[in-house]
Amino acid sequence: MKKFTRQGLPDPNLRHRAWTVITGVDNLATKREGEYDALVGKSRADMEQIQESLIGGQHRTQWGAIERDLKRTFPTHYLFRDCPDVDSASGDLVCHDDDVSGEHLEWLGSMSRKAGMEEGYGKKALRRILRAYSVFDQEIGYCQGMNFISAMFLTFLPEEESFWMLTVVMNEEPYKLRDLFSEEMTGTHEVLYIAEKLIAKFLPDLYDHLENEQVHISMFVTQWLMTLYTSTFPFKLVARVWDIFLCDGWNIIYCTMLSLLEHAQQELLHRNLEQILSFLRGFPTMVDGDSIMLSASKIPLEQSHIQMYALEFRKLIESGEILVEEVIRRRFASPESIDGYSLSRASSRTRMANINKVHRFVSKLKRSTREIAVDDLSSKLAPMYGKPRFAVVLSNVLSLEECAGLIKRAKGEKFEDVLMRQSGTGDDTVEVASCRRSMVEDLDLASEVSHRLSRAVINFLRPFLSPSHSSVLHYQLFDRIVCALQATDLEEKLQRAPWRKDLEPGTLNATGLNDRLHFLRYGTGQFFAPHRDSRFRSGTEVSHITMQAFLNHNYTGGKTSFRVGKRFLDVKPKAGSVLLFDQDLRREECEVLSGRKFIVRSDVMYQGSSS
Repeated sequence: MKKFTRQGLPDPNLRHRAWTVITGVDNLATKREGEYDALVGKSRADMEQIQESLIGGQHRTQWGAIERDLKRTFPTHYLFRDCPDVDSASGDLVCHDDDVSGEHLEWLGSMSRKAGMEEGYGKKALRRILRAYSVFDQEIGYCQGMNFISAMFLTFLPEEESFWMLTVVMNEEPYKLRDLFSEEMTGTHEVLYIAEKLIAKFLPDLYDHLENEQVHISMFVTQWLMTLYTSTFPFKLVARVWDIFLCDGWNIIYCTMLSLLEHAQQELLHRNLEQILSFLRGFPTMVDGDSIMLSASKIPLEQSHIQMYALEFRKLIESGEILVEEVIRRRFASPESIDGYSLSRASSRTRMANINKVHRFVSKLKRSTREIAVDDLSSKLAPMYGKPRFAVVLSNVLSLEECAGLIKRAKGEKFEDVLMRQSGTGDDTVEVASCRRSMVEDLDLASEVSHRLSRAVINFLRPFLSPSHSSVLHYQLFDRIVCALQATDLEEKLQRAPWRKDLEPGTLNATGLNDRLHFLRYGTGQFFAPHRDSRFRSGTEVSHITMQAFLNHNYTGGKTSFRVGKRFLDVKPKAGSVLLFDQDLRREECEVLSGRKFIVRSDVMYQGSSS
């Protein structure tokens, strides 16, 4: 049976039989007869209590996440469409009707007709499976990714067998998908670590190019590996991969990844960061499953390679060189959420974005050894304003390499002229701003900069951390940063904006950076006259602090100058530095005399809470 499965099964009915025999699901469903129905009944009872507001918390959050993800799961496949119409089913997204035998299609169609409601049979069955599993395994509950895997099972198996198939691949060797969805996410980071090492070993030219373009593999392979290709790739490829995965485990998952990248390599080697990511977003729809699987079978990947890199990762964890739990807690807190990010068992679409950012940060930990130096400008501003005002320069927030990468990215963006004039005396007009600007919505970059600022200003995230997480403040690599600021009052100023307490209701809490990033480019002769920054509002959040990251210093002039009447304080931070200041302060970007000045600008956002 395993021999034929590895070669690829031509018929869905044969695949149904092979998968259940190989995994033992045929015996498991018989042995535990009635248990699935009981779990469905328990989840239905819980749902009724939620609707009556008798219970909440974990189940309420999980049910909401499941409902959101049901809408995103194979919406064009006839089995999961609302108002199922078997005759016109197309299944364009993942599962194609020509991959399903007439007998299997007739069975699925009869099930859809029996449902007799607007929702397709598949969507109802998927809801029952996901809710039942969250009751069955309350430690893991429901996490995004499980929906695609379970939905793929439903295209081959009856509902109850699909549920037991999910329990097997989640909990038993050689699959253990449960590790991917655990709250600690250690399994996910291990898989991504192994993937990165394998790309470096088998595709060194591509790996070097991605590194040079600052494309981390987690930016594109996370969704591939977290869902084992079920979420985006053609059904023929998905079925073939799972045929072998159920026989042999993770080796085929990594071989498929390498084969996909090998096929894309020539396209990727001639593209920059934005072009690479754009190409990879559309890549799954271009692949030929048979060619990918043929190439995957020829890749000389041994189980010993996987075991070696897995052991290497675990040693790094044990030695404290990579502190996954600490990084996760600091990045996203628990059990609460920051900016909608959550590590709860009911995490939604943002979970994969979280994993991407955390893994990219974890992979850089060993390289991030520069100390962030702090220059508090408040005492220098006090004589000008009659009291201290919030302004601080943090040096070494970004490395020179990162600055160069951001400048390269900025040059790839479309810049627009910023030319502002105001009326002067008589018919004269006065030019108040002249530079070029490109606005980019980049949640990853905003979050990464926000995270680094939080490292420097110790308790940036303290409002969102429970007391049990206080040890987060003292983990490896951040000790010097913590010691540099323990005696300052900057942490309270950044996280609370106390100068606004008489103007804003309740208590202000910093929520992070506005993800609308402005790349500003000042050429020779360009400037921004004295002004105050406008506050940015988004929903219930409002900005009170401006952040400017300086990407270069190879220009003359171009100082940032705080001004009150004839008094002024000039600042010219070096590349990699960040300037934070109260948006009520009046400042000027002085004229650039020669060269070009590059800045990334954003806002620190705040949300009020009742006292």
